[in-house]
Amino acid sequence: MKRSTKKKVKKSITYSLLIFLSVVIAFPFVWLILTAIKTYPDIYAYPIKYFIFEPTREHFDKIADMNFWSYFKNSVIVGTGTMFFSILIGLFPAYAFARYEFRFKRPLLTGVMVFQMLPVVVFLLPIFKTLNNIGILNTYFGLILSYLPFTTPISIMFMRTFFLSIPKSLEEAARIDGCTFGQAFRKVILPITLPGIAAVGVYAFLFSWSELMYSMSILTSKAKQTIPTFLQLFVGQYQTRWGPLFAGSILATIPPLVIFMILQKFFIAGLVSGSVKE
Repeated sequence: MKRSTKKKVKKSITYSLLIFLSVVIAFPFVWLILTAIKTYPDIYAYPIKYFIFEPTREHFDKIADMNFWSYFKNSVIVGTGTMFFSILIGLFPAYAFARYEFRFKRPLLTGVMVFQMLPVVVFLLPIFKTLNNIGILNTYFGLILSYLPFTTPISIMFMRTFFLSIPKSLEEAARIDGCTFGQAFRKVILPITLPGIAAVGVYAFLFSWSELMYSMSILTSKAKQTIPTFLQLFVGQYQTRWGPLFAGSILATIPPLVIFMILQKFFIAGLVSGSVKE
C-alpha cells in the first residue's frame, strides 16, 4: 500500500472515530431535548419515537406554573455569591503560598489538599448546627458560606499554581517604578491572573449550581430553594415525571453554558497555566 493511501486510510479512520465519539457524547443532550418536547404518550410509546412526534410545550408550561423562575433566581444568587467569595478568599492565600516562605507553610498547604479528600457529607451536620447557632440558617448567605470550605481549597491550589508561573521580575520592575505592593498587585499581577481567576470562578459557580444535599438541608424555606431541589420534586418513589424533569434540566443548563462560552478562552488558559516550566 502506498504511503499516501495509508495516510488517507488513517485519516478516514480518525475522522470516523471522532464522528462516532461526537454522536455518543451529544446523544444524551439531544435525547433530553426531544423528551422535553414530547407528550406523555410519545415519551412512553413503544417502539420509541425518536423524531416523528407532535412537539409540545406543556412541560415547560408546567414548570413555569410551579415557579421555576423563582428557583432559577435563587440558584443565580447562590452561584454568583459562591463564585465571588471563592475568588476573594482564595486569592491572597494563593499568592502568599506562591511568593513567600513562612513558618508552617508546608503543613498548611498539605492541610488544604487533604481537606479536599474528605467527603462533603461529613461536614453537613456541623455546618448545619453552626449556621443555626449564628442565626443564618435558611439564608442565601448561609448556603454560600457552607459551600466555601469546598470551593476555596481548590481556588487556593489552582491560583497558587498560576501565581508560580508569573515571573517575580514583573513585580520587582513595578516596585522599582514606584508602585506600592497594592498597586503592583492590582495593575500588574491581577490582569495576568485573569485566566486563573476565571477558571476558579467557573468551577465555584458550577459546584454551587448543581449541588443538592446542602441546598435541601440549609434552605428550609421553599421560597429560597435552588434548581436541584426543584428538579428533585419530579423524582418519586414509584414514578418519575420525565417531561417536566427534562424541561427544567434544559433551562438549568443555560447559565453554566453561557458562562463557560464567555469565559472559555480564560478557562482553558487557566487549566494549562503552570503546566510547563520554562
